[in-house]
Amino acid sequence: MDNSAPLSDQIVQIISDAVISGEFAEGERLREAELATRFGVSRAPLREAMRLLEERRLIERLPYAGVRVVPLTARMVSELYEIRAALEAIVCRRAAARITDTQIDELETMLEAERSLLPLIEHGEQSRPLPIRDFHARLAEIADNSELQSLLATDLWRRARGYYRRVWPDLADRTRIAHAEHSAVLDALRQRDGELAALLMRRHIERSRALLESQVSPLAD
Repeated sequence: MDNSAPLSDQIVQIISDAVISGEFAEGERLREAELATRFGVSRAPLREAMRLLEERRLIERLPYAGVRVVPLTARMVSELYEIRAALEAIVCRRAAARITDTQIDELETMLEAERSLLPLIEHGEQSRPLPIRDFHARLAEIADNSELQSLLATDLWRRARGYYRRVWPDLADRTRIAHAEHSAVLDALRQRDGELAALLMRRHIERSRALLESQVSPLAD
């Protein structure tokens, strides 16, 4: 946390991280008095932080019922991943036109690191999913569009990724397939085939979306 930032911004960071990690559960009520005591702050910066978190759609105010964490619904996951698939297809097209041989080698090294984790995951010795965000984030950097990178780093997307990590033990069988999909995208980029890379990335994200949708209770919609 950046201690030089305004106090309300520091509170926003703490609470948003707690929501994304699952420390604050879906639909959990957040009481200002308890939060003020917990963080040792006055109500003024806390209320400003809550306003900012509401703008980011991480919390919501209910009539006569205070504030709660916005429940992550099947529809929200579906819509987030639909947008993500479209944006990352653009990333792949741009990356294919800009990628260097050195960057291809860098991505290959990244995928080799992923590959080395697969046996550990299959034997239950790896407690976290593959570091797929590193691969996706690096492609966004190679695409060299700051607006795209900003859109791909919103709190809502971080939250969807956080949810993926929490349900990952139920999706562990997906890891080898996901790795193969990353490798196919890299092969297309190696050929500088932006349209193929975009198509493969869309399919990769849409498969993840279908799996996540099956894990979010439809009752939350």
